[in-house]
Amino acid sequence: MLTGPSDFIEQWARCAPHRVALRDVCDGRAVRYGELSTRAWRLTHALGAQGVGPGDRVALLARNGIETFELVVACLRLGAAFTPLNWRLAPAELSDIVDHCSPRCLVYDGASVEAAAALLGARPDLRGVALGERARGADAAYEGLLSRASADSDPVAHSAETTAMLLYTSGTTGKPKGVMVPHRQLFWNAINTVYACDLDPSDVALAFLPLFHTGGLNCLATPTLYRGGTVALMPTFDAARALEIIERWRVTATVAVPTMYQMLLDAGLDRHDCRSLKTILCGGASCPEPLLDAWLARGFAFRQGFGMTEVGPNCFSLPPWMVRRKRGSVGQPILHLAARVVDDDDRPVATGQVGELCLSGPMVCAGYWADPESSEKALKNGWFHTGDYARRDADDYYYVAGRKKDMFISGGENVYPAEIENVLLAREDVAAVAVVGVPHARWGEVGLAALVPAPGVAIDVDALSAWCGERLARFKVPRHFAIYEALPTNASGKVLKALLRQGFTGG
Repeated sequence: MLTGPSDFIEQWARCAPHRVALRDVCDGRAVRYGELSTRAWRLTHALGAQGVGPGDRVALLARNGIETFELVVACLRLGAAFTPLNWRLAPAELSDIVDHCSPRCLVYDGASVEAAAALLGARPDLRGVALGERARGADAAYEGLLSRASADSDPVAHSAETTAMLLYTSGTTGKPKGVMVPHRQLFWNAINTVYACDLDPSDVALAFLPLFHTGGLNCLATPTLYRGGTVALMPTFDAARALEIIERWRVTATVAVPTMYQMLLDAGLDRHDCRSLKTILCGGASCPEPLLDAWLARGFAFRQGFGMTEVGPNCFSLPPWMVRRKRGSVGQPILHLAARVVDDDDRPVATGQVGELCLSGPMVCAGYWADPESSEKALKNGWFHTGDYARRDADDYYYVAGRKKDMFISGGENVYPAEIENVLLAREDVAAVAVVGVPHARWGEVGLAALVPAPGVAIDVDALSAWCGERLARFKVPRHFAIYEALPTNASGKVLKALLRQGFTGG
């Protein structure tokens, strides 16, 4: 077991100082490992001068940028917790999170000046640091702090259980929780990802998922840096620009949600040379089979995955040569991870049966910040209870059936929305779908399918119902269909199903 965190940036700075670690693909700026380590040491001392010490939180309210990773490394060295904030949240939501975690310092970019001013103005003890030009007279300028700080290395031994990141969950099931990600979890996730994706120092990982989310930070970015590769950064996702970047910089790996991969196809994937891509990870939602087929037909090693902020986030791996044979599977447990499927009494269920997915291993989080009750419930009996339903086949491949709380009971029968969604997504006239349970006087609950039509197509609801009736048991066929221009989602691409239920008016 790891007894202390590894300063892998410092190690790469010593053995490969001129290799590019980070590249801002918008302004062309490249930061090499030697420079990254030096700037991070300056930031480490600068934050210390601002009163940040071991155990403190350092909040970031900014779009994707090189400074994000400088802060990550500085926090690792300080023993502080890097706490990125979702800049898409409403002011009241941001305020609640800041009150919950009580950061010592808030770093913010030019696009977040107004939100930062409100947070700082209400909290006199919270130090503000502005990226770019100074936005508030009382706040420090990021580059100014670095220019005045020492670049001396001053290694401090921190426990492997020291919280490295405090990542707030998306809140699709309630108020966001602060997941305590220890150094241990980052280390083992990097190890597992390196093996599962066969990463090496020549890899270039394109990061366009938001870095306030574990998918953007830890699915590929931190493992790539751990392996000595290059992380190419986009401030936000733009499909056409992403294709140009993949072609120009010979990107080898990326991770995104299904909607983004569809947008890459629509933006002209076939007009670009993207053959450099060897690792294409898809998560955050079930991948429609037509989308999977479209990427596989073009020769890409496209893989559906599964992960979460609390574990990994990389938990399962499906080898490219098994994608067609094990369609819909998230793969087998990744190296150094144990998985099982249990019933409501925490007893393992039979092969092929649906139950709650539980995970165990060194990449499980330390619990939730200031929430011992939720921590104890999630980490019951030495296993992390994911709240997801899954099944395991005879070859030990896993299939996710959806969130436990999304399951509904219709006429005494369990209904798993993911199964219905996969059936509907197989149709060419359906671009996106989410199924939820809604009240019914006789059956208790029945299905509501919220649909987004394919471009230029009018959906025939009767045809949809007949399609489902030919492929699903009668109690699984949705009783209601609703047409949307776009489904409500959070920043990580997950559908906000609670909003769909709230919008149901009956009938």
